[in-house]
Amino acid sequence: MAVSIKLGLKQSQKLALTQSLRQSIELLQLSTLELSQRISNELLENPVLEEENVSLQPSISLDEGNLIGQINQELSGEKESYSAEGNEQLAYSDPPDSGYSSSKAEDRKRDFIENTVAYQESLKEHLLWQARLSAVNNTELSVLENIITSIDDNGFLIQSIEEIAQENNTSTATIERLMAQIHEFDPIGCGVHSIQESLFVQAIYFFPEDEILRSLLEHHFVDLEKLNYEKIAKTLNISEADVIETSKKIQNLDPFPGRQYSQKNARYITPDIEVQYVDGEIIITMNDEWVPAITINSYYLDLLRKKSIEKNIRDYIQDKVQSARYLIKSITGRRNTIIKVVNAIMERQTDFLARGPGHLKPLVHTDIAQQVGMHESTISRVTSNKFVQTCWGVFELKYFFVSRIKSTDTEDRSSDEVMNLIKDIIAAENPENPFSDEEILARLNRAGIDIARRTIAKYRGILNIPPSNKRKKLNMIKTKGSL
Repeated sequence: MAVSIKLGLKQSQKLALTQSLRQSIELLQLSTLELSQRISNELLENPVLEEENVSLQPSISLDEGNLIGQINQELSGEKESYSAEGNEQLAYSDPPDSGYSSSKAEDRKRDFIENTVAYQESLKEHLLWQARLSAVNNTELSVLENIITSIDDNGFLIQSIEEIAQENNTSTATIERLMAQIHEFDPIGCGVHSIQESLFVQAIYFFPEDEILRSLLEHHFVDLEKLNYEKIAKTLNISEADVIETSKKIQNLDPFPGRQYSQKNARYITPDIEVQYVDGEIIITMNDEWVPAITINSYYLDLLRKKSIEKNIRDYIQDKVQSARYLIKSITGRRNTIIKVVNAIMERQTDFLARGPGHLKPLVHTDIAQQVGMHESTISRVTSNKFVQTCWGVFELKYFFVSRIKSTDTEDRSSDEVMNLIKDIIAAENPENPFSDEEILARLNRAGIDIARRTIAKYRGILNIPPSNKRKKLNMIKTKGSL
């Protein structure tokens, strides 16, 4: 059987990301805080990089052999500092009387103090401490510990009584008895399966004489959620005013008692960009003055010009210098790109800058990509993890992109504008006869806005506005104290 071998050429397109392009993409989606951390790490890892305001030039007394010896050790993977002659351990020295060493020590002290936080006891630790005090023996303590470890951050049990009893090889009656103990641990109302149970436990503890309150939470919880006071009053044979007055006590209870011990860290936002709108002009300022400004140490550039340097040393320095140049170029490109994109966004959202939330125009990534001549993925990266300081508050860049809603007017409306209109319509309604979603829809249609009724319900949910029947009852409670 003859085998034929043919040679041929095939043309194909392939996208290859260079190191510089890959780095630019990575830096573009970082926030200013993340960029600062990234630069700090690069300053530690790349010896040719230095901060512009801090000189890290090798001292005049340090000969070239010592520096090369240090680089050789780094190339060989050794971590110890290079010692030129026994006790002399020098890689860099600070310029005389520069004050850099002392300021660096002060920075370390400040960082230590700022990063020192008070220890916060978790919910489980707090409950376990009380269990150790109340348990009559080690067996009971073991079961209490198993129950408490099944409690989530809200204070609710994530397992059924039967499952806990089976795992602990004991009866459900024992588990219920121990759960009753946990219910009265601080915070009151933990170790239950639902909000209703937690509120009921707290009501018994804090209002032991109020039978109406217990009845409301135990037997009429659903009607209570629906503000159906009339039905509750008829069932309990009391006045609606008594039902309303009693239900106000629930406001003193905590539906999620465990959350006060939650260790979730608060998120602190540092705006990346500040935008001002002065006399019709958009002024954009990058909030990056505190980000380290970096440059390449001139000593290494001078070292590369010497012909006597060994090849492996030259290759090492060239690689680090090239990496440093990529980083500096990427940081500059990131800054220019962000300013360009933010400026394009704000030019489209001048109504927001002038009038505030509720006046955003329809905007999508494609609109900005076409305006600035970039790909949509680049716009997405720029708007990721970036926050803008305006005179109306701090907003994520993604906030300024809103969906388009069809309108019979000359221009389409945004979802932000429609939600603002819904708020205005509801604010102007008669409290005794609130507008239904159908009536709100009719008014929007007359304004030339074409949306579905379910969209109005969705927008109400986003705005935390209850439906018309609940608004009517709440309004009457506020004004009259009863229905």
